[in-house]
Amino acid sequence: MLEELQRLQAHLGVLKTRLTHYESENSALTAAKENSAEHHHAQIVQKNGIITKKQEEIDDLSEQLSDARSQFKQLNTDASSLADRYSRLEKSCTDLKNRFQEILAERNELRVIKEKMQNEQRLAQQEIQGLQQERERLLQKNEHAKAKVEAIIQRLSILGTAQDQHAQEIQQLAHPTEANEDI
Repeated sequence: MLEELQRLQAHLGVLKTRLTHYESENSALTAAKENSAEHHHAQIVQKNGIITKKQEEIDDLSEQLSDARSQFKQLNTDASSLADRYSRLEKSCTDLKNRFQEILAERNELRVIKEKMQNEQRLAQQEIQGLQQERERLLQKNEHAKAKVEAIIQRLSILGTAQDQHAQEIQQLAHPTEANEDI
């Protein structure tokens, strides 16, 4: 019995060591399980944060997409209005080009008329100068003739001939205003 008791004690010792070993193993597994649970919980929280962040990014991108679509529609509208304006500007440009050609033609016609009028003006000025020279020549001739007549009258008055009366009549004829003043 003693042997059995010793054997039982030895078994009990083995069982105690096993129990201690299992308890330590159990506590290690429990700790590992808790660590694993905490790690998984941290990963879940992290993944949830990533999911939340991705969802926010999706929301932002969806909002940007809707903004981009509205901008695209606006740009299409602007492009069509610009195309209309461009076609109107092209038409206006063509009209202006035609008008410019007409103005150039009118300008050329006016240049021809101007040159013609300048030539006519030159001719008219030359004619005026010729007439002025002719007038001056005639005035000089008239003055010369007047001087000759006066010289003749003076000679006749100096001669003191019997025809003094005729000389006075000639003088009166030459200068009628002086004769009227004397009367």
